[in-house]
Amino acid sequence: MSISEAVVDVPAPVLSPPRREAAISQGVGVVALLIAGLQPVILGALEREGRLSTAQIGLAATVELMAIGVACGVAAAFLKPANIRLKMMLACLLHAGAMLLTTLTSGTGVIVARGAAGACAGVMLWLAIGVIARSSRPERAAGVFVTVQTLAQLVLAAALPALVMGRWGVNGALTCLAAISMLAALAALAGPDSFAALPKSVDGGRLDARSLAGLAAVFLYMAFIVALWVYLEPLAAQAGLSSREAGMAIALALGLQVLGGTAATLVGDRAPPSGMLIGIGAINAVILTVLWSGPGRGLFIACVAVFGFLWLFALPFQTLLLIRIDPTRRAAMQLGAAQLLGSSAGPLAASLVVGEGPVRRALALSGVCLALALGLISVLASRRPAASGAGSTG
Repeated sequence: MSISEAVVDVPAPVLSPPRREAAISQGVGVVALLIAGLQPVILGALEREGRLSTAQIGLAATVELMAIGVACGVAAAFLKPANIRLKMMLACLLHAGAMLLTTLTSGTGVIVARGAAGACAGVMLWLAIGVIARSSRPERAAGVFVTVQTLAQLVLAAALPALVMGRWGVNGALTCLAAISMLAALAALAGPDSFAALPKSVDGGRLDARSLAGLAAVFLYMAFIVALWVYLEPLAAQAGLSSREAGMAIALALGLQVLGGTAATLVGDRAPPSGMLIGIGAINAVILTVLWSGPGRGLFIACVAVFGFLWLFALPFQTLLLIRIDPTRRAAMQLGAAQLLGSSAGPLAASLVVGEGPVRRALALSGVCLALALGLISVLASRRPAASGAGSTG
């Protein structure tokens, strides 16, 4: 029996925020995650300016992403959905301050500033996830969010080096990002000031074993994706691509990510999320097998393109999977934490596995993470959840 067939008889009702407030909330979340697509631009420029060592680039990236994930998870667990406008304004202003602090520091100071920025961004992301979790069509809301997020990252990744950094360096880019966070602070004042409480389950709102298994599957799935993504350029070199061709392949993958997110919103909940994720994972397993075999240039580019499409195509179904597992939507509130922690743990584990050895070891690690994620999803899909007591609110 699939997860979609095993939903409790009467899903817990959740009051969706008004459309305008939902759009503002998602916009704040997009600002929070801009750095996820801009880290190569920002951190690479800091290294070129002598303010970060090569080793510190990876540490700064990991610290920031992990801070976003941890802060988002803590906010989902403990932050009350009241006085949201004030909380978001402060979080956005502190995020802007962390961007400006980065312009004044180097070395360890940059790493500390990026960790502070990540902590603020995690609270900002909590707002967007709160809206998605309460949406009447969460898979569509999640699809729109990841698509707009990727588009914004693409635009800034192209515009900042071309229009800002040539004249003002990396500090100019950081100042622009600070200004965007300040605009998000103003927008947050027109966003929601409170959320409807999520339904309570019979165990008082604690995540059960199925919910934790679902979050672990998301963690492993994202670890697979990003562990492979960060090693695509050296893998491209092994496939005989020039640096220019490798850049084009990665740009193609980024463009197809947008199409993947859009396609997911069209499919919506017409298919069981467990089945969709297992099917997507099976195609990704084929991609890993082809990349391991040492493909030619054309086949390598095709694999990277499909991988990019499937990346964002899968994310809305992760949201839907967690809601089907836990209709109170409390597990879904921890989705951002699971995704971001997996995204930071994957590259870290891959770097330890690869070390000074062949880069193909990253493919092996990615394959293990993918197999474990699909195994968990398959187990969840085969077992009917216990009846939920989600009816009361609080």
